[in-house]
Amino acid sequence: MARDERNVVNLDALIPRADLFGDHAPAIADDRTIRIADLEPCSTYDQLRKPDFQRETANWTPAQVASLVHTFANLDIIPSLVLWQNGPHIFVIDGAHRLSALIAWVRDDYGGGTISRDRFGGAIPGQQMAMHQEVQRLVKDGPGTWANFKARFPQFNMKGLDVQWIRDKTPQQAADAFIRINQGGTAIDRLEVRILRAPKAALSVATRAITRGGSGNEYWKHFRSDEAKADVHALGKEIHDLLFQPPLKTPIKTMDLPLAGAEYGMGVVRLCFDLVTLANGLKVAGSSSGSVTREAFPADETGSDTRLYLKRVRREIWRVLSNEPSSFGLHPGLYFYSSAGAFQPVALLNMIAWLRELEKRNALAKFRKARGRFEALVMAHPVIMKPPLHLLGTGGRSRPKMLKLFDDVLEAVAASDDLDAVWRSLGEDYKRLIGDEIEEADTVEAGAPGGTFKTETKSAVSLLELSSVPKCPLCGGLLHPNGKVMDHRDKKEHGGWSGVKDGRWVHPVCNSEREMDERDASAAAV
Repeated sequence: MARDERNVVNLDALIPRADLFGDHAPAIADDRTIRIADLEPCSTYDQLRKPDFQRETANWTPAQVASLVHTFANLDIIPSLVLWQNGPHIFVIDGAHRLSALIAWVRDDYGGGTISRDRFGGAIPGQQMAMHQEVQRLVKDGPGTWANFKARFPQFNMKGLDVQWIRDKTPQQAADAFIRINQGGTAIDRLEVRILRAPKAALSVATRAITRGGSGNEYWKHFRSDEAKADVHALGKEIHDLLFQPPLKTPIKTMDLPLAGAEYGMGVVRLCFDLVTLANGLKVAGSSSGSVTREAFPADETGSDTRLYLKRVRREIWRVLSNEPSSFGLHPGLYFYSSAGAFQPVALLNMIAWLRELEKRNALAKFRKARGRFEALVMAHPVIMKPPLHLLGTGGRSRPKMLKLFDDVLEAVAASDDLDAVWRSLGEDYKRLIGDEIEEADTVEAGAPGGTFKTETKSAVSLLELSSVPKCPLCGGLLHPNGKVMDHRDKKEHGGWSGVKDGRWVHPVCNSEREMDERDASAAAV
């Protein structure tokens, strides 16, 4: 069974980052061991750094972190660390998770302690804090806290991890060694290599600014412009909140869902990367063999490109779900979550791409006016927007076909109120839809006599309540708390009151385009 990426421990704050390519100074360290006592403040710990391009140290489950601590406390074998020194900094080339787990034990910080709170500006997600507390519980049931352990075994201060030093190498050689070593495992993939090989490129910085909500390591600190630094920080936080607030709780019990699922896990990095590339029309080549180079994505020294990339991402997210005038306020439960409650990132990316295409064709108004029927058809047949997850793939290959399907659905519902007839015609043109719908239904309905309800089943039952979600009185589409504004039934300029009887919730774009829609309706009636 695949690991739930939300159930990982965020140890990213425990070893600070630094520029691996800073002024090169020869190594002077020669210790063959990093002792556990060296991880206390005012010791070797203060020299430890991770390369600033390294992915987040957030890939182990609570059980894995606790197991490493238990293994060390039992004096069992732990693989050596690979370190490289540049001036006062000792960079961890391999073993950041192992070393961070021991630091976490020494500092009692598994993502929610003092170091983490300081590094993340106090912005600790609920799931991250839950994982911190879970490791604390597991460690307490095992070797116990470091404070108690060293009081019982003071001689343990001299125990440590073996070290292998990289010597007589340039920063670039150390960086290449890092990528080569980490590509040997399963925790690094092509996306990470792209980011790691161009850590100061606008694409990389923008991706990480959104992923961490502008908190944590300042990947933009090399910008020459202080204004750009402030803007990237603010934009990263704003986009992150638009995507992930309110926090997702499973099983799903409310229709007040975040746009993009949980804010935690490697899937978030991938989603943010894809959002930046899509919103900015970037073509990203490369593979795990390392064909992505710094030259392909030059460093953004001023911050102007990163700021522009983030503003374009924000514009696309605003249009999907926000209180901005351009927002369609699309309900995530209808458009972007599977029938079993799993967020489908490709569905979100497909919709963003489709809205961009509609805008190019001046067809957004057509969608807005037919939206009620469009959503009614999707609610009856969710497979239109969200085929079974394995059929969505990564999105690149399937997207043109999905966008063509959306176009055909829009044309059909714009021309007819008979949704049953529309579905039958779609079934003739897209024969896979019928099979996909049966497959999705079988998955959701799976169960066993006398069995307990799975989380997915509970979420599926809740998502059936979409039919009772309030609708926009102007377009007939579903309303979501993050994408609705108050509208006067009788316009203010016509004497509309500000009392309860004259107020109603509508989509922001329906509100901003109301006058134009009314003019078009009047002209059509003549």
